[in-house]
Order: sequence, then C-alpha cells, then structure tokens
Amino acid sequence: MFLTRFHLDPRSQGGSRALGDAQRMHAVVAAATSTASSLDAASGRTLWRLDRDDPATPVLWVVSLVRPDLDGFAADAGKVVAGVVYETKSYDALLDRLEVGQVYAFRLAANAARSGRLSPESKVTQRFGHVTAAQQIAWLQVRAEVFGFSLSKSTTGELDAAVVGGRRLTFFRQGQRVTIALREFMGHLEVSDPEQLRRSLVNGIGHGRAYGCGMLTLATPRRA
Repeated sequence: MFLTRFHLDPRSQGGSRALGDAQRMHAVVAAATSTASSLDAASGRTLWRLDRDDPATPVLWVVSLVRPDLDGFAADAGKVVAGVVYETKSYDALLDRLEVGQVYAFRLAANAARSGRLSPESKVTQRFGHVTAAQQIAWLQVRAEVFGFSLSKSTTGELDAAVVGGRRLTFFRQGQRVTIALREFMGHLEVSDPEQLRRSLVNGIGHGRAYGCGMLTLATPRRA
C-alpha cells in the first residue's frame, strides 16, 4: 500500500475545479490509480481525503494499492511546497507495526449517517446524516470497535474526539443529484484489534468512500 500527499493550488484552474467538485476529484484519483483495478480488492482500495486547514494550500491525501501517477494533475493543479508538489511513501511500515494498546492521533473524514424510512408507512429506506456533533461522535464511538480501535479519553474522562469541520458535497452521478454530508473528526484512539484496524485503514470507514469520505489516518501523538 502507498500513502500520497499532494499540495493543491486553489488559484489554478485545475485546482479550483477539482476542489469544487467531488466527482471530478474522484475521476482524477481513479485515473491516477487505474492499474489498481486489476489487483486483489481484498488487499485494499483507493481512498482519498481533502484537508483544508490552510485554504491557500489544501492537501489531497491518497491511499492506494499502486503508486499513483499524478504528474498530469500536478502540472494542472499542483503547488510546489518544500520543493515538491506531491510525494508518495510506502504505507506498509505503519500497517505492520500496529499493536494492541498503542495510542495514535487520528484524523477522519466520514459520512456519519444512519439508515431510516421517510415515514412509518414507507417501505423505502435511505441514509440520513447525523445533525449534531454529539450524534456524530456517538456514531463513531459505536462503530470504533468494529473498525479495530476505541476512542481514547481525556484526563477529565471525556472522549478525546471532536468534530472539527464538515461540508456538504453535491454533485451529479449518472444524471442523478447526489448529496453527501461529510464530517471531519480528530482526536486520539487506542488500537484494540490491529488486523481489523489495518483493514479499516486500507478499505475506509462508512459510505461515500469514492468521494472523499472514509479515509482514516494515524500519527504519533504530540508530547505534552
């Protein structure tokens, strides 16, 4: 597996168009990792996430089975930072060293949603996005065990996780309007099942994974 960090230039035409259209960004990432389609899907899938902490230099993260070819996109939408537009590293070192009890800082963009019916009489179900931050944290906490981790707690006993942002993705797919409520989570987690967490890191969490949702990344916690 590979992890790629790509610096976007929002002032360029290519960067502006991709940042404003999840369907277009999906197409860019899919084209860059197209050879992955012939590989064993059980080993992982292509995931991507946009981090917009710095509006002047948004960062595109990509997890993929193959080393992505983003040279064309770099020429059209990239920004040189520290001498490079994008860099790709092996993801296997992190995946291989996961152990029970380890604590990591995490970041996740996900579609925190539930399934429900439009009315008690309706037989048709659809997904509804959780509205409040408390509901969204609860959504993550309930699913954490299935994904191979638990949310850490702060010194006050509260869950060390927060909703730090979000946006509504709207685009057209096969002539149909699609809307995805994306929420961004940050905090600390503890590894409970290394093998399951590996699967979560390479396969993603929840729905909307082709459109910038579901990618979980880990980092060494900062020392106090």
